[in-house]
Amino acid sequence: MTASLDRYLNEKFLGLKLESPLFYNADIGIRFEIGDPDPLVSDEKYREQVHSRSTHLFKKAHSDSDELFIVLFLDFQRKRKPYNIKVFKNGVKNKKTLKKLNCNSIAFSDEEDDGWVSYRYVLGCKASDIKAAMFLFSRYRIFFVNITRDTIFYFYDSRGLDIVSNSKGPLQNLYFNYNHWILDYDRASIDSIFKS
Repeated sequence: MTASLDRYLNEKFLGLKLESPLFYNADIGIRFEIGDPDPLVSDEKYREQVHSRSTHLFKKAHSDSDELFIVLFLDFQRKRKPYNIKVFKNGVKNKKTLKKLNCNSIAFSDEEDDGWVSYRYVLGCKASDIKAAMFLFSRYRIFFVNITRDTIFYFYDSRGLDIVSNSKGPLQNLYFNYNHWILDYDRASIDSIFKS
């Protein structure tokens, strides 16, 4: 499973690493503002908007028949071993799909991270196989690699999410239909891609 993911990323997203900030690491993408930036908005209204916008964009970026890789990264001290992540158990509708879940370690190259190891969990499935909200609102770094549409969806935190692609075609509808949700800070660079 991980070899298939790596092969796909090398073919379609050469040089792109699945890490934050995904939008700034990709050539083509959209950064959406999910949370209300108004400091006076109530916590409840803020959470409602985060939930509404992120689930709505996920549904618009994926159809039920789309083939996905769900990629989750988790860092441990080297002495600990990886464990089963409940988000997969709770977020997958058909438990047979969990047999496709794969986990491998990725060594850190930074000296500061000595003593730590990162584990990458990869699950191949269809969008219809999962309860997206379970993954979106978990506490983990999760990337949804859509191999049907050649997009990568990354909800980085309650402020926003990134959707990138290897061409602007798969993102055109999202750009035009949800333009008012685009993060203003990055609007000029996003407009330059989709208006050219």
